[in-house]
Amino acid sequence: MKRHWDPENKYEGAALTNYRYWAIEVSWRQHTLGSCILFCRREGVRLLSELTDEELCDMRDAMVAHELCLRARPAFRPDHVNCLQMGNVLAPLHLHIIPRYQSPRTAFGREWVDYEFGNPPAWSREEISSALMTQIREAFAP
Repeated sequence: MKRHWDPENKYEGAALTNYRYWAIEVSWRQHTLGSCILFCRREGVRLLSELTDEELCDMRDAMVAHELCLRARPAFRPDHVNCLQMGNVLAPLHLHIIPRYQSPRTAFGREWVDYEFGNPPAWSREEISSALMTQIREAFAP
């Protein structure tokens, strides 16, 4: 599948699930444990208002399935899930799916603390290693 949001394949290896109009990938920036990005597969779409009815329904289905997956996997089980769409740096339409945790979680050899629970999430600028990416991606597997 062509990933128009990453034409140089700088962030390959993060793919989780493809839907008809959307693709979910693990975020290389783990704002909180299990942060993912939902990308619109149609090129040229930059705003939610540009989506077709079919794309909107598929987005909802993808989000519901992903939230259920997060809650069912022992490595994650968030207390809440935020979904943010900004498009400030990366123009193709995408939504950040950010699990929120009221208490610290231990996973993948480290403690994860959501210091801003109850507020907008802290935005990480640090990219995770390929090894950690693989561990997080594999934790989403059934």
